[in-house]
Amino acid sequence: MKINLGTTDFTPSREQISAAESALGAEFSTEYLSFLTIHDGAVPDANVFRISEDNSAGVTAFIPVGKLAYEHGLIDKEIAKSFFPFAYAEGGNYVCMPLSTGAGHGVFFLDHEIPGLHSLTKVSDSLVDFLSDLRPTDPEAVELRPGQVKSAWIDPRFLE
Repeated sequence: MKINLGTTDFTPSREQISAAESALGAEFSTEYLSFLTIHDGAVPDANVFRISEDNSAGVTAFIPVGKLAYEHGLIDKEIAKSFFPFAYAEGGNYVCMPLSTGAGHGVFFLDHEIPGLHSLTKVSDSLVDFLSDLRPTDPEAVELRPGQVKSAWIDPRFLE
C-alpha cells in the first residue's frame, strides 16, 4: 500500500530552484525537479523505510527548496561536498541525494550521530524507488526480541 506523500499549494519557480542549485553547487536530477513541483515542503502520512535488516525510519517532511541551502549547511562538511538533504527523517536525521548526477545516484539515510561518510547508508537506487518503497507505519509490526529492552521508566506525571 502506498502512502500519501502530501502536496503543497506552493510550486517553486525556476528562479528559486536555480538559486538553490547555485547555493548548493548542485545539478538536480529530472526526477527531483518533477518531485518539487508537487511535493516541495510537503508532510507525508506516517511512514517507514528500511535502512538495514534491523533498522528503519520514517520521513517526517520534505525540505522546501528555499531551505535546502540552510539544511545543507548543517550537515557534516565531508558529506556536504557530495550530498544534500531533501527530507527530514525521524530522530533528527536526514534523507539525502548526491549533489550532481556525476557524483552517483541513489537515496541515502544520514545518521547525524555518526561522523563522516560512514553516516550514510544507501536505502534506494533512485528517488522514484525510494518514494514507492515508503510504507505506512504499523505499530503492530514492531517485534521486540527477548532481552532487547533492558529497562523502562514512565514519569508518573505522564497521565496527568
